[in-house]
Amino acid sequence: MPKNQNQNQSQEISRSEHVFISGGTGSGKSALVEIYLAGENYPFVVKLDTKGEYFERKAAGLPPWKGLEEGEDYQVIFKLKDLERAEKPKIIYCPDYDEQEMEYYDAFFRWCYERQNTTIWIDELMSICDNPHRIPRMLKAIYTRGRSRNTTCWSLSQRSSEIPNIILSNTQVFFIFQMNLEADRIKLVKMTDQKEFMIKPQKYHFWFYKLGNNKPVLATLKIKE
Repeated sequence: MPKNQNQNQSQEISRSEHVFISGGTGSGKSALVEIYLAGENYPFVVKLDTKGEYFERKAAGLPPWKGLEEGEDYQVIFKLKDLERAEKPKIIYCPDYDEQEMEYYDAFFRWCYERQNTTIWIDELMSICDNPHRIPRMLKAIYTRGRSRNTTCWSLSQRSSEIPNIILSNTQVFFIFQMNLEADRIKLVKMTDQKEFMIKPQKYHFWFYKLGNNKPVLATLKIKE
């Protein structure tokens, strides 16, 4: 949890809040989300693995979800139709090539919306929203109405400048890691009015900001081996 000298600022993250995590490759954003969403505070999680990270980790002999046991704590789904038969509260949906299309993404978000009480982990938001003006209809519904159903998103991206404004304007919590492109930092400053985001943190350091707080907090991600 980020350390904060201002006791008036809240650091707790509610399951009813949307979270945005931005940073370059290897900055630590995926490790942070993996740690948070493995915990008991987030009992129902569905990870949308558009990058095939599940296969990459298995090939490298690494656990697909560090800290959790496949088949016991979570299960892996490759076809959208199989989500209905999922028995574990935590799921990795790793769509095969044929399902990496907008109609399937929209159907996936509809399933999450109707399921309710679900935290959606989107491993790369640009895989879903490939330009600032394109967003699946049901993902838009989750960002604008999902909090009433306790269905929210933890969305990761390397390029915040390409993310639709409706996503950032409906986000309550931000983790901002190292980003090399100035345009990405400028977009976040414009959307949050937090000029600290123009300062690049070191690797495994990040800015933590929650709406209602005075200023972002600079924190360090500590990864246990």
